[in-house]
Amino acid sequence: MPLDSVQVIKEAVIVGAPAEHRYREVIPAQTLKEEELQRLNSFSVADAIRYFSGVQLKDYGGVGGLKTVNIRSMGTNHMAVFYDGIQLGNAQNGQVDLGRFSLDDVEEISLHNGQKSDIFQSAKDFGASGTIYITTRRPRFEKGRNANFKATMKTGSFGLINPSIRSEYKISDAVSASFSGEWVNATGKYKFRYRRRNTLGEIVYDTT
Repeated sequence: MPLDSVQVIKEAVIVGAPAEHRYREVIPAQTLKEEELQRLNSFSVADAIRYFSGVQLKDYGGVGGLKTVNIRSMGTNHMAVFYDGIQLGNAQNGQVDLGRFSLDDVEEISLHNGQKSDIFQSAKDFGASGTIYITTRRPRFEKGRNANFKATMKTGSFGLINPSIRSEYKISDAVSASFSGEWVNATGKYKFRYRRRNTLGEIVYDTT
């Protein structure tokens, strides 16, 4: 074939998967994934954080009691809590009650002694001695299914009852919707008996 003639080259198709973006954390982080959270059988985010090392959790008792966390003895006001990237706060006392957040909608919990190693962060991330990042669960659908439904019932001591439901619907390949709700109730009553002396020196019993 002459060198000055037109030559046609067949099309070449190159197929490859994009490289997974990985980076090393400059500040060590502790993380609990969705599978680990289910094995822990914890009731709320506060119960799951108990399994992190170096954490001081203050539980003021009961299902509705305030539950706060701090690290390095810096106090609760120096601990930042982010829920899907949005910082939580309380205008009254500056403390975040972690007992209000159920684990049914949580996919990951991570604790950082400082801030995470992402390049783009808000100024609030850098203003705390420690940070907790809570990531909610994204709907996942098996092949051929457009909806998921889950209902659970939890019970415990002192009349605790906690029913919950979660519904997920696939609108399109890129859009999905989810709805979840739960109800928590506990009497807080338990039987006990103690003995004491009254003003007359007599032994009396009080039973509830």
